[in-house]
Amino acid sequence: MTHTGDNPRRLATRGQLAASAFLLAGIAVLAKWHDGPVFWAGTLLGIAGVGGYFVQFDTPRGVVQWLLAAVGLCMVFMFGLQLLIGVFA
Repeated sequence: MTHTGDNPRRLATRGQLAASAFLLAGIAVLAKWHDGPVFWAGTLLGIAGVGGYFVQFDTPRGVVQWLLAAVGLCMVFMFGLQLLIGVFA
């Protein structure tokens, strides 16, 4: 087999950071607005973050990625709670 070189190991990938940012943005929007088009824009941001979370954190490697995955899971539940508050308010 030929050696193609070692890829440097990153603490967190761009996709993981983007998924976390989308989740955080969705939570921030839903915490302030509970109706109107801004609410639905925040919902779309959060849904993109949830989808990205399940795609990007399927196999975390290393302590930093595991911690980011745990924080992301808490953000997924917080987004769900904010969405339920907004829908039923």
